[in-house]
Amino acid sequence: MARAQSHSILAQLRNARTLPEQTDALRALKNEIIGHLQRKEQWVGLGVLDPIVRTLASARSPAKPNGKDSRYPLPQRPLSEDENVRLQALQLVASFANGGPAFLAPLHAARAIPSLLANVSPFTNAPQLVVAALKALTDIADASALAAPSSPIDTESLADTVFSAQYLDSFGAMLSNTSTNILLQSQVSLAAGLISRLCREERHQQALATSGVLDALATRLASVAVLRGEVVPGADASAKNDGLFEAFPEPATQALRLDSILEAIGAILGDSKYRANRLANSPSILAVFPPLKFEPAGNPDVEQPGPNSIRQHPVTAMEYMLPINLPRNQSSSPYGSVPPGGSSDSQSSSRSSLNKFSSSALWDSPRFQTTGPSPEDAEEIESPFIPWLVRLVRRSGEYERLLASALLASLIKGGVASKGLREASLGLLVVPLLVRMIAKNDKDVSDVNEVDNAVKRTILERAPVVLARMITDSEYLQKAAYECEAVPVLSRLLKHAYTPVKEGTRPHYWSPHADVDMEVENNSPVAQLGQEGQNELLVHRLKVRESTLKAIAGLAGGKEDYRKAFVVEDVVSYVVESLSEYPRRPQSAKERGSEKPSAETTRKGETAGYGANPASVIVAGCQVVRMLSRSVSILRTSLVDHGVALPIFRFMKHPDVNVQIAATSAICNLVLEVSPVRELLAENGVVTVLCEHAHSQNPALRLNGLWALKHFVDAVGPDLKKACLAELGSHWLQQLVCDDTEDMALQLAKEREASGLDMDDDVDMQPSDEPHRWIYGSNGMLRELNAADSSRLRQVEDKLAAVRESELNPVRRARNDDVAIQEQGLDMIRNLIGRPRSGLSPETTNETTEMIDFLLHEFGSERLFEILSSKLRPKVHRPFSRRVTSGREPRMFHPQSKIIVAVIYILTHIAASISRHQQMIIAQTDLLKLLAQQASSKDREVRVALCHFIINLTYKDDDGEAQACAIRARELQKLGFHSKMEALTKQDGDLDVRERAKTAAYQMEHAGY
Repeated sequence: MARAQSHSILAQLRNARTLPEQTDALRALKNEIIGHLQRKEQWVGLGVLDPIVRTLASARSPAKPNGKDSRYPLPQRPLSEDENVRLQALQLVASFANGGPAFLAPLHAARAIPSLLANVSPFTNAPQLVVAALKALTDIADASALAAPSSPIDTESLADTVFSAQYLDSFGAMLSNTSTNILLQSQVSLAAGLISRLCREERHQQALATSGVLDALATRLASVAVLRGEVVPGADASAKNDGLFEAFPEPATQALRLDSILEAIGAILGDSKYRANRLANSPSILAVFPPLKFEPAGNPDVEQPGPNSIRQHPVTAMEYMLPINLPRNQSSSPYGSVPPGGSSDSQSSSRSSLNKFSSSALWDSPRFQTTGPSPEDAEEIESPFIPWLVRLVRRSGEYERLLASALLASLIKGGVASKGLREASLGLLVVPLLVRMIAKNDKDVSDVNEVDNAVKRTILERAPVVLARMITDSEYLQKAAYECEAVPVLSRLLKHAYTPVKEGTRPHYWSPHADVDMEVENNSPVAQLGQEGQNELLVHRLKVRESTLKAIAGLAGGKEDYRKAFVVEDVVSYVVESLSEYPRRPQSAKERGSEKPSAETTRKGETAGYGANPASVIVAGCQVVRMLSRSVSILRTSLVDHGVALPIFRFMKHPDVNVQIAATSAICNLVLEVSPVRELLAENGVVTVLCEHAHSQNPALRLNGLWALKHFVDAVGPDLKKACLAELGSHWLQQLVCDDTEDMALQLAKEREASGLDMDDDVDMQPSDEPHRWIYGSNGMLRELNAADSSRLRQVEDKLAAVRESELNPVRRARNDDVAIQEQGLDMIRNLIGRPRSGLSPETTNETTEMIDFLLHEFGSERLFEILSSKLRPKVHRPFSRRVTSGREPRMFHPQSKIIVAVIYILTHIAASISRHQQMIIAQTDLLKLLAQQASSKDREVRVALCHFIINLTYKDDDGEAQACAIRARELQKLGFHSKMEALTKQDGDLDVRERAKTAAYQMEHAGY
């Protein structure tokens, strides 16, 4: 820094008396520091941030708490002298923030963020200032992403401030601006970019959704379809009929950045099913993409459906924009040779020309006609928004393709699309592109290119996650990914993620040598730089590790061939390093075998170049182990050779509860009867830890702990079973099976209501009671539709209310947790009894009898059968709401099939024991009556289990049991079991049920012979 020049600028800053003098001084300082990191450091040492931030104090915050006053957003105009000063100050703050994480501490000490946010409102600030403030916040957000843990500003704390209630309407207004002015359009991309950088937590995602920001983004996305002429034919008329015409957007401006809109929407959706449905049913999306059935018309070659033909799933016009050779229904389209539609030829952007927005060569053809959905089709027609996104994936560049694929995956996970019906197009059109995208960007990358090319870096970080979300639990899509060489592609990417980072690539932001000619204020926090940030390339590698492990887990959860293919690619050694907080160079099984057993536990710090795996990487590694261990051969070979058992066990006691949950989930397969590490884990105290987890207040941890215990007690001796139950506590097991935490949640809500406490913070018993706001963005304002006159909106509102309640209502969540935990608790009781089968030794049968007697003693025979009976009875719930005090009828909840199956198999195991135990069951008349009702269950597993129960209860080992068996058979016949079994043999559509019902009926008929 030149001494004379620096002193001159400093004097100007300190002595400026007028606004133009302030502007000149700030502009001179800006020209001095831009592009010069060392100068920024020296100026911070002078304490210059404090006077810079003070110049922003004249900015007026939003007049109302909700973030807006009575005026519209301000138009662009020449700036006043005061505004020019603020503009220079905002640009200076952005320049300092661009210096990296070390500048976050002095910016925080100078209270820069509140001052920046005071300039964000478009209602009270000129567009130039709003853009400058958004750019400064964006630079701070980028720096916080690499901040050290000790930094006073991190992504979450910054999001807490930026997404507070008073600023949300400012975001909505900026994102609703449809002006062609470049400054106003840059507000859209900057605001969307800030959301995509900061929105990670559920509370922020929910706030942005309910405040209308998500709907404003949806309007911008729909406007892109209008611009491209991809509006569903008949959408304008449908919008008028459904009261949605006001929400029909103008065509997007050419300057709109679609990638920023897609990225912000994806950040808000997260993993929420409710927000995914809210997006798909946003007014502008409904207006542009109505679910109108579209079918060929007037073609004699089209086969008319007859009375016995298979009913095809109705499709919309957007389906015909996809490649023509794709089987979209049970039968292919008869117009497979017709090319997809062209682009729009609209000449006007007014709503009077909407018919032109949806014109295309195909859609205008007289061979096709659009019809409204019939009542039976209304719920079946998939939103054309889904195939439009598929088309967007096909037509876009790599980055937009990734973001559109991510949005598509969120909607499919949210139940917006019919995954089964949509799998063909995803498997042929989307999954191959995702795999190819990963392979292309992972090929021949150098450290320099990885850092410099932000798009390439983002693709490698996110594409595997999108692929994982799309293919998980879908056999068809897993097969599609496997056939696209996803196994070697993901394996190479994981190996690349463990390439050590050279120390030379770490940027150095701080020099300890101050300029001796400048007066450095060492004692003030505003004049001291913070810690150097994390290595950017290493942070990238950690993100790639996490995302790749998730994709491997998603694919390895499929067929055995996929798991074996990953083992062949030698990924297990890299997965093992992902199970270490401080990884090092991955080693083969032979190399690991030559190490001392204590080598793993002695890692106390980072190995140079490999970094420290965050909790998210460890969780993803546990998921991979869980999926690979589904294979008995892999469990007995590769996983044992690499010693995964003890690292997983240690993570069961990790401070992060999410790591505990993932590790306990992985342990479930490691304690099975076929696992060679079962005894090793038992010797290290796995039962004690699992019992502790089964007592946890966290439902997921309690569930996984109980699940693993259920597996552990299967096929072990009576002594170990009794010890395990003693460790868990028989009374606690009863409580897990019987008590409903939803009742506790309801009681808590009533107590809070009675005490006058506000329930909004913790418990909201009926979130669906709040009226849904139908919001859309237009001309820089968030506007609201009246749904009173629209049957379409009322229908969608009911659907959204149901989805919202199922996701957000704590009573509903508690009920779902209860069902899952009760199922595992009942299964544990069954496994404690054991499973005697034909051909087993008398000792095994005696062990089963011993365990039944033990459980009857521990629980009490009457108590045990009462517990089982209670699980088969419907339960009445009396709704509680602080908003509605009357008019709500009690609701009856029938027991879920998985609980019924678990109860029946406990009885089936008891019925397979000695005659004394069989007679105890026959004496339970009320229980048997409840069981008889299950013969008409719609669930196949319930009917199969019931047949097994009857077979065991009427089976006799020798002629000496004939009389007792005949008595049991008569009692069962009196209760109607014989007639029900006969009905199943003749009427059931499942062959397995019919055959087992025949056996059951036969044994009841011949029990006395």
